[in-house]
Amino acid sequence: MTSTIAAPDTDTAERDFPFRSSISTQPAPMTVSKDSNTPTKASLDLLISNDGFSHIDIESLTITFTVADDNWGQDASGILTPVWNKVSRPKPELPPGWAEDTSSPEPGQFTFKPENKKVKPNDALRLHLDDIHVSAIEGITDVVVSVEVPDGQPEFKDATHSIGKFPIGFEMKDFRADDPIVENGQSTKLNWKVGGDDNVVYNFFVNGVEKELRSGRIEPPFDTGPLHATTVYKITAKQQVGGDWLLYSDSTVVHVHGGEITAANALIAGLRPALLKTLLSYHSFEVIGAGTEESKYRCTGSADGLIVGELKITGEGKAEAELAVRLTCEGFPPVEAKAPAGGNDLYFGQYIIMPLPGGEVCEVQVKAKNVETTTGWVNLHWVSLSGDNRSPKCEQVPV
Repeated sequence: MTSTIAAPDTDTAERDFPFRSSISTQPAPMTVSKDSNTPTKASLDLLISNDGFSHIDIESLTITFTVADDNWGQDASGILTPVWNKVSRPKPELPPGWAEDTSSPEPGQFTFKPENKKVKPNDALRLHLDDIHVSAIEGITDVVVSVEVPDGQPEFKDATHSIGKFPIGFEMKDFRADDPIVENGQSTKLNWKVGGDDNVVYNFFVNGVEKELRSGRIEPPFDTGPLHATTVYKITAKQQVGGDWLLYSDSTVVHVHGGEITAANALIAGLRPALLKTLLSYHSFEVIGAGTEESKYRCTGSADGLIVGELKITGEGKAEAELAVRLTCEGFPPVEAKAPAGGNDLYFGQYIIMPLPGGEVCEVQVKAKNVETTTGWVNLHWVSLSGDNRSPKCEQVPV
């Protein structure tokens, strides 16, 4: 299961939850335990990142799971696990300068504090839990991420991720295209494995638009028909338990080589799962006066997938600048994206996508041209097309 909550546009929702957060579980979807003697064991990954242009002032960030410490008798529909003491909790991955606050430990709760009470752009926190003995009662359990702000500042809303605990026997996995990379005008088939879904209904989305399904059912394989743009497919399973609807969603991407560049780029960037690391982050620091920076990286693919680059640039006043990324991968023509700043366009974002087959090499070139005061960021993410979630290895090389 993967769910993502993106930070809002600060112009329209200034005090909404300020970060992007995403959560993934294995198995996905999560199913309940048969009983305390035969538990379903699961793992969970949570990623929280500041994808904005500026730092955010906070006192602390707290992650809360609904659990019981060591008592199956306290199991309930809203509980993740009734035996929190059995959960393996490896050391979290924290941004430089962050620290975990362990002064008042509570079952199912983690609190982290940033250095100087500031969350910097591109700061990312990753929490992994293993050996979770899943509750034996079907229902929905919430994971809540809350932010404490300095005195005198308006509060931020919480981010809540709801995880459905499905009945034993339900599975929906390996949702992917037979041919994840096709030529313009070609079609492919979507396939997935499913079982125990007699009481499940589905929703199906293509690039964020829901497609009507007869009787709420969809069966593999699904023919995409001719494709002319890189396309994101999403399938959502729903099962009613009492008054609640358990939800589980999975997504896959078909990249159309030579196809149209559409808003699907942004949708793909939003698919970044919590369990996969960002390949690289490049920060063009503020430059006063004319300046040019250039960096080069070489990434080697471990499995078939897409490199998804996100470019962001900000300037002050009428500062002018340009941020450019060029991806050159073996077997494909180079692609390039540019994000300019100037005039009234003080903030600008752009996306770039390139297939990277397993075992092949992709060269990444980043150029930043700054005049007056500007700052740019480039983040490269990884989206698997094969179900093999090993991300490419990237290293910086001489320009």
